[in-house]
Amino acid sequence: MKQIAAILSATLIAFTLAAATTPPNLGWLKFENKVSDKVLKWKVRNETPPAVEPAQYPNRIEMHWKYTPDAAGMPSPEVEANFARLEAAIDPIQGDHVAYLMMVVTGNGDRTWFWYAGDPKAFAAALNNLLPGHPYPITLHLAGNEPDWKTYRTMRGNSH
Repeated sequence: MKQIAAILSATLIAFTLAAATTPPNLGWLKFENKVSDKVLKWKVRNETPPAVEPAQYPNRIEMHWKYTPDAAGMPSPEVEANFARLEAAIDPIQGDHVAYLMMVVTGNGDRTWFWYAGDPKAFAAALNNLLPGHPYPITLHLAGNEPDWKTYRTMRGNSH
C-alpha cells in the first residue's frame, strides 16, 4: 500500500507533463513515465461514465496481478496478452453497473486496476461468475471509501 502511495505521489509531477502531450485513446488517457530506471504505464479514464453518480460507487477496490518484470519493470508480451484477456472477460461488470474501472497502473512487477464499486461483495461475486475457475493470479484489496473518487479525480485532474 505504501509503495502504491509513493508511486502515485512521485508520478503526479511527471503525469502533468506526460499527459499534456498524450492524446486520448478510446476514452482513456495513456502515458508512461520513469521512476529511477523503471517504467510506469498509466491508463486513466477520460471522464466519469455517463449517468454514473460516484457516491453510489464509493468503494475503491484495487485488483493486483504480480508478474515477473523485465529490466524496466514491464511484463512480457505473453503476460500483456493475458491482461487483455482478463480485461475483456470482466468488462461486463461495468455494463451491469456493479463497478467501474477508472485507472490502470503497470510497472515494477505489478499491474493494478482501480475499480469503484457500490458493494464489494457484489463485485467479487461478479468476478467469480465471469471467471469460473479462472487461471489468473489476481488479488483484490478494498483500498478505501471514496464517495468522491478522490484517487481517480486527482490523477485525472493532473492531466489538464
